[in-house]
Amino acid sequence: MGGKRDLLKKILVVLIIAGMVFASLATAVIYVYAEPESSEASASGSGEETGSGSDTEAEEEKTDEDDSAARPEIIAGSAIVYCENTGEIIYSKNEDSRMKPYSITKLLTALLAVQNLPMDQMVTVSAAAAGQGGSRMELKEGEQISVKDLLYGTLVVSGNDAAYALAEAVSGSAADFVKLMNKTAANIGCEDTHFSNPSGLSNDIKKHYTTADDFLKIAKLAFSDETVRTIAGTEKYTVKATNKSEERKLEEHTELISKASSGIVAAKTGFWDEANCSIAALYDKDGLRLIIILMGDTMDERTDDVLALTKYAERTIQGITVVKNGEVAGNVRVHHGAKTKIEAFAALGGVAYLPAGASESLITTEAVMKDDVEAPVEKGDVVGTYRIYVADELVNEVDLIAGEDVKTGWLPSYLGISNTTTAIGGAVIGVLLILFIWIKVHNVRVRRAKKRLHRQMVMEMAMEELRREQEKKERGWRY
Repeated sequence: MGGKRDLLKKILVVLIIAGMVFASLATAVIYVYAEPESSEASASGSGEETGSGSDTEAEEEKTDEDDSAARPEIIAGSAIVYCENTGEIIYSKNEDSRMKPYSITKLLTALLAVQNLPMDQMVTVSAAAAGQGGSRMELKEGEQISVKDLLYGTLVVSGNDAAYALAEAVSGSAADFVKLMNKTAANIGCEDTHFSNPSGLSNDIKKHYTTADDFLKIAKLAFSDETVRTIAGTEKYTVKATNKSEERKLEEHTELISKASSGIVAAKTGFWDEANCSIAALYDKDGLRLIIILMGDTMDERTDDVLALTKYAERTIQGITVVKNGEVAGNVRVHHGAKTKIEAFAALGGVAYLPAGASESLITTEAVMKDDVEAPVEKGDVVGTYRIYVADELVNEVDLIAGEDVKTGWLPSYLGISNTTTAIGGAVIGVLLILFIWIKVHNVRVRRAKKRLHRQMVMEMAMEELRREQEKKERGWRY
């Protein structure tokens, strides 16, 4: 009897393991076929037009039609706003007037340094560089410092000494570097621009000038360079101790970069005095990318002017809503979870901005799920990214979030089996086991019945044979 019980236990274990493996394979197959794929997001698929990337922000900033079309009144004497998405100038004010750029000049200086010098090259600071006035990173004559640190000194704290040191490192002298600056400006189509130094430290409009339209060309080129863009968008940077100086902490000059809601991701300011300021800024928010140039502005109004122009752009540039806030964008797999697959929702609305006259068929999308999502998962956790492309260029990304909580699963979840699948699999295995045992018991009973019947038949045959023998004996006795 004990042997039979051991056999049944072994059979039960084998069935459970087989059931778990089968459930795991079934779950994997289902997941593969449910995995989100890149999709064409033509306007027929989602197609709403909006003036900003976020549905929530669009509602907050919704104004009357007349107000949205009104051009903002800004203090800057000259300005231009360019939309990279559409390739259009959406705002301009005296864009062809000669203006003093001041330290936004350093964008071109930094770009030329990045193009001509290795980041790790060491530069020996000259007396001329160390002697520059105005805004400085406090370089000392004979100081050994890397090109990378000089770039941060140039763009983060607007160091005139750092810009001068880079100029000498590129061309051997500041005078030769200025020639390179002017040649580069002419080559990219700046028709009314002239620089007299690499830092912008000049208030003489006869020698150092540009226009908003010209400087837009320079800013486009500078902000398209990843190194320049990254450094110009840095809030704080630490320069390690050198042979002449202790460690230095650098902090950027404009609150626009540190204020996430502003959408400004990189900027270079210019300053002569409170009444003479400038700025070149890169805006990138909800898929909308702008370059803003302001000159002839004041210190008090410069930030307000930038914000007024970005809000104007948000209201007036029409975009295509590709994915709505809260829309299901795919499924994500959860490791070791009570559920192994959950829906992922768009955290915000995703918008694509098209060049004028472009077809909405240029828009494509891709839901990219994280492959390391592990339970427990809380509702709202970021589990992936929804990417929006225009003509195969990534133009916007929206976080995808979990739509529900997921607790850690039972032991089979480590094999990719959800609690539900485990429960169903266990129930199926239980039914199969009961059926198996019933069949075994039934077969045993049938075999026993057959044996009893056989023994009975043998007994009856034996009795019949004895009866016949007895009859023969009786007949013999008679005769």
